[in-house]
Amino acid sequence: MKFRKNAVPVPVTRDLLQEKQTEVARLARQASEAVDIVTRTMNELEGINQQIDNDLAEIDTYSKELAATRAAMSQQRKNNTAIIANFAKLLDTSPAESVSE
Repeated sequence: MKFRKNAVPVPVTRDLLQEKQTEVARLARQASEAVDIVTRTMNELEGINQQIDNDLAEIDTYSKELAATRAAMSQQRKNNTAIIANFAKLLDTSPAESVSE
């Protein structure tokens, strides 16, 4: 291949310039749309995290109430056991306590 010494550079035509400007505008729109998608996704994930936080708070409240109920039942059981023991003592009629005649 031979190159001519007096080669004239090909001038940029108006059509090529218009084509590249259109391409830049299209790419800018695509980039903007991509950013919008990411922003919406982030907002949706924040909303999901807020719902998770609400659910965890609800579970924590329920767990505290359940623990308090369990503690109250355990205390009632201890009280019942003590009352049973006291009644058992009252009903105990062992021969060792009988009066000699």
